Amino acid sequence: MKLNIKTFIVLSFTSILSKGYSQDSIIQYEALRFKDELGFQKPYRTLKTTFKSLEGFQTYYPGTKITLEKILRYHLYTAIHINQKDNKLLSMDLTEFQLKNFTSEEELTKETVRLIGEMFFGSNELKLIPIQN
Repeated sequence: MKLNIKTFIVLSFTSILSKGYSQDSIIQYEALRFKDELGFQKPYRTLKTTFKSLEGFQTYYPGTKITLEKILRYHLYTAIHINQKDNKLLSMDLTEFQLKNFTSEEELTKETVRLIGEMFFGSNELKLIPIQN
């Protein structure tokens, strides 16, 4: 009988902890491509954002017929982590760039694209995206 009570207490405590954690959990969307040939610690970038879902990233990037999500995750080798405390971009060499608290996913994506375009490898990636001016 003691074993059952101990088991119940442990399971209850575990359940409480997991519920508390899941409310604040981070949802991660992996980059759709990786740049393994560069030899960096991570073969992709990471965009951490305060936005709660990818819904707003489903609109087209200005001058393209490509969604904001695809520009980031496919063309610019970037994972997206939503539900974060603040907005920041981590480059492949793990350099961290703080970003403003934007009110739209488009503004955040445009700033992220600008930053990546200023990076050595990112500038070449950006040239391959069919953006019409």
